[in-house]
Amino acid sequence: MPSMDQMSGDLQLSAYIPGATITTDDEWALFRVPWNAKITAVKWVPHAAVTADVTDYTDITVLNKASGAGTAVVATRSYAAVDSVAFTPESMTLGTAANLLVSANQLLTLTNVNTASGLALPDGHVRVTVRIR
Repeated sequence: MPSMDQMSGDLQLSAYIPGATITTDDEWALFRVPWNAKITAVKWVPHAAVTADVTDYTDITVLNKASGAGTAVVATRSYAAVDSVAFTPESMTLGTAANLLVSANQLLTLTNVNTASGLALPDGHVRVTVRIR
């Protein structure tokens, strides 16, 4: 069996996210990426339906915290216009090419930031697809 640093191709890392109440901005640690890698996809899988609202909405964002204080945007998803269907994976919009390159042991987090009254965020999973580089 190959060691982790000998693996190639796309690998998926996943993390569970507990729901958030309306008007509560949160940040959750997802995981540390164990290798130098390129992020090729990020999917959000909500465990309940979400109805988007153009006035009161939330944005979820995957960040690369790098040295602990980083704010490099890896991927985003806004609930200002598009609804979610429960348990249906949704592709998040990827950040810039430079933000998709992570070094070994860098921490990825998920934030939700509300606009106006915001929206409740259901429990869900974030799936990050990486390619070891």
